[in-house]
Amino acid sequence: MTDRAVRHTTLQRLLSRFHFGITLFAVALSGITILFAGISALRGYADGNLELAAQLGAYGVEPALVFNDPQAAREGLAPLTRTPGIQRLRVLDDRGRTLTEWRSPAADPAPILTGIFFPRSFGLTVRRNGSAIGTIEVWGNSTALTDYIRLGLFAGLVCLLITAIGTIMLARRFEYELVKPLNEIATVAHDVRLHRRFDKRVEPLGIAELDRLGGDINALLDELEGWQGHMESERAMLAHRASHDTLTAMPNRAAFDEQLARRIEAAAQRGAGLALLFIDADQFKTANDNFGHAAGDAVLVAMSERIKATLRKQDFAARVGGDEFVVIVDPVEARREADELADRIRHSMAEPIGLPGGDTYRIGVSIGVALYPEDGDDGTALLTAADAGMYVDKFKNRN
Repeated sequence: MTDRAVRHTTLQRLLSRFHFGITLFAVALSGITILFAGISALRGYADGNLELAAQLGAYGVEPALVFNDPQAAREGLAPLTRTPGIQRLRVLDDRGRTLTEWRSPAADPAPILTGIFFPRSFGLTVRRNGSAIGTIEVWGNSTALTDYIRLGLFAGLVCLLITAIGTIMLARRFEYELVKPLNEIATVAHDVRLHRRFDKRVEPLGIAELDRLGGDINALLDELEGWQGHMESERAMLAHRASHDTLTAMPNRAAFDEQLARRIEAAAQRGAGLALLFIDADQFKTANDNFGHAAGDAVLVAMSERIKATLRKQDFAARVGGDEFVVIVDPVEARREADELADRIRHSMAEPIGLPGGDTYRIGVSIGVALYPEDGDDGTALLTAADAGMYVDKFKNRN
């Protein structure tokens, strides 16, 4: 798919287009309505203006019609000839003969408007004592109308412009009030999806429908946060079980191998040394055979606790077999330090161990010591050397 195909418009842009369309439609409809209303008003104004002009001209030419005096008729029409918006005047006697006629010397500024608003002349019968003595006809032009139309168009455009600006401002305010809370909801959802921020919550938004949506999202996040905590606890417990002995809670063989490799690498970078102690219980099978497996488990737990009690904070101990334990002494500067630790472990094992049935048991241990890098420069070599030293110590203990 192309970038153009997957590009999505924003809600704010969509609302802007929608509101712009509504505003444009409303302004256009208002403009058309005002235009037709103005045309109707102007048409009525034009007809009324011609009628008024005819009445005024009738008063002026009445004496001229009585005496059939063209000059007097022209003088009676003189005030109308100076009135804007009149194109032609004609006075007829009672027999329909033209007594006098006047045409405006100025050109019509908008003949189309004249054809619309003044399609024909306005005629008024002049009467005296109830009898018709003549007729006056008046033709209009667009001179006065153009001024009114210009003023009306200007005022209409100003009103429409103000209406459009006001509508757009209100629409933008509406978009902001709607899009801002939706953006806050989207931000929370984005953080949850990308960063697993289940502690995020949607704040009150002030809109009932969106607050209800935010409340549902918050309730879902509460459930997800609880589920995440439970899963993390389960994962931590499984990770602990995978790397620790279930009986003694000491690190197991896998954790020991990883720790030894890491510490050898660190010691090589520092140019320092470390020691590995391999510890094996002497005659452990006797405890199982004479007192049962529960007693054997108690012996192993007691051994692990006494080993850990003799170590320094930075040292590491693990159970790697049934009655086999290993200790990483890191750092160490001389074999003497490792030997002293081995003696402390032997001494701690001299105390009797209480068994579940109330009996006690004394356990002896054999310990082999290997130094890095003297006895080996990798984990396998060190473990082999320490194991060999343990068997030498076990042989001495038997003798």
